[in-house]
Amino acid sequence: MQLKEILLNLYSNKIARISTACILVILAGWWIFRPKPVQVDIGKVVKGTYQQIVEEEGISRVKEKFTLFSPVNGVLQRLEKHVGEKVDKGETVAVVRWDYDRKIKSPISGSILSIQRESEGPISMGAPILDIGNTSSLEIVCDILTQDSTHIHPGDPVLIEGWGGEPFQGKVRLIEPAAFTKISSLGVEEQRVRTIIDITPPSQMGDSFRVQTKIISFSKDNVLILPTAALFREGENWAVFKVVKGKAQKTNVKIEARSGKSSLVTEGLQEGEEVVLYPTEEIQNGKRVK
Repeated sequence: MQLKEILLNLYSNKIARISTACILVILAGWWIFRPKPVQVDIGKVVKGTYQQIVEEEGISRVKEKFTLFSPVNGVLQRLEKHVGEKVDKGETVAVVRWDYDRKIKSPISGSILSIQRESEGPISMGAPILDIGNTSSLEIVCDILTQDSTHIHPGDPVLIEGWGGEPFQGKVRLIEPAAFTKISSLGVEEQRVRTIIDITPPSQMGDSFRVQTKIISFSKDNVLILPTAALFREGENWAVFKVVKGKAQKTNVKIEARSGKSSLVTEGLQEGEEVVLYPTEEIQNGKRVK
């Protein structure tokens, strides 16, 4: 009853009514015009196995390819062999007629990879006729950016994907000592170095298959992994915006390694903490985010 009397007295008091109305208007205005939280993508710090991966396209090739040439100026007899056909070592694969028939024999047991001249007709000495190789003995060749090649070592494991079948494993055998210039698809000059990967090829794989390789150059277990997209430079240091009670909190972090989408963080964050991904200039310390 006492509360009711207080409310009635306030209602009958003109100044109190005006004051209450003003307070309500101010609160409504603050609610309507208050800074809205910035919409952001949020990632999480997790604990697990960090892998530094160098990804690059590669191509399969037979370890030993032999191109057979005409030994004389003469007349090439029509080839009876076809691409993909298997041949034995020492088997006759072509005949060039000169003063007598010159038989051209396969130097290895393998398959015919390609034929440059199939029809009968004149042929010059040194003209290529066909290529032979053993497709059960393949390797992968990748042209790696020189800045990435410094992280790669012989023996590093490799995952081979994107060739049309199931992924399979390989191992780095050699990083060639000399780099070369290659023009990218965007027309940019790049310095690259050739890397050779040993594989046990699937039976369906042949010569010159395009593949996607993932070379695991470094691995560490039971560490904190941060999405690389959260990182930005703060002077000489790395920093992130950690999400604390709905607000962005700028936090310096120490990074041991970065690779693609993941980075190994050693200081500044804990497992399970959330961070802003792809931070823009709109994100400031203390800014509300959603």
